[in-house]
Amino acid sequence: MADRPDQLIHTGADLELRQLKLLVAVAEAGGVGAAAAALGTTPAKLALRIRRLERMVGAALLAAEPAGKLFTETGELLLEHASAVVPQFDRMLTAARAGLERPAAQIRIGSVPTPVLPRLIREVGLRNPDAGLAIRTGESAAELAEALLREELDLGLLRQDAVRERPLEWVSVATEPLVVGIPPGHPLGVPDSLTPAALSGRRCVLLDQTVQPRTRALLAAFADAGADPRLCYADSEWAVLCLGHGAGILTVTAPPTRPMPDTAYRPLHCAATNSTLVLAWADDGPLAGCVPRVRAAMTRAHAEHLRALVQYRR
Repeated sequence: MADRPDQLIHTGADLELRQLKLLVAVAEAGGVGAAAAALGTTPAKLALRIRRLERMVGAALLAAEPAGKLFTETGELLLEHASAVVPQFDRMLTAARAGLERPAAQIRIGSVPTPVLPRLIREVGLRNPDAGLAIRTGESAAELAEALLREELDLGLLRQDAVRERPLEWVSVATEPLVVGIPPGHPLGVPDSLTPAALSGRRCVLLDQTVQPRTRALLAAFADAGADPRLCYADSEWAVLCLGHGAGILTVTAPPTRPMPDTAYRPLHCAATNSTLVLAWADDGPLAGCVPRVRAAMTRAHAEHLRALVQYRR
């Protein structure tokens, strides 16, 4: 890649402020690895974003062999301007906000149904006490992932399947099994362990496949185990739980946000139906810096909830 500072004038209009901030972050941290840690991303992902910037500029920005020199001539030129522009823009934005007397920034969170959403709201609120919170639920994980990409959300509590093929930053929170709700007096009893085969011949309520993608994996697991449960479906978690409790039949859902009274819950031991709960955000999202601590708190909360759920009725 040619190292020609004059090429900057041909592509400068296409550069975005957040791309310039990458160079400033690398310079302030003294390297890509340290900058990635400060930005809440990985060195590989940060290097990829810098390479994209290099393609836009048409020249290398980071020295191939640092040896005391972090940037190329072009990189130093761009950094010089970025170091002036970025603080100036931040000051301009602060002044504009103050002049308009805008309310405090609002943090927008989207989440799939999960009992640990209140803990996420609490953790984010504790770390951003001056910000308002807006919560978005009732959509699929894929829809919320797209909302993150459109910058309609700042943080998402989603399923891994929804983010794996999308250009989002994400970290895993917990592996989540499906759980079987056993109403009082059910002939199955309350065994310590349940597999798909154990549900053969039993009446079960599941979430419709259009609402819960894991239902497809569960049906495949029943087939693999030679199990033949008597199935019916509902279109929301609450409808499943009410139908199961009211009719005295088994329910198979993600860990419920509102467990039914006198119902015992047991994890379904089937790796194919497990799901990974993740925290996801867009590149340069405003919450990237607090994600590690929020993630740790969420992982603990999820484990505590599962333990409490299994002990809910013994």
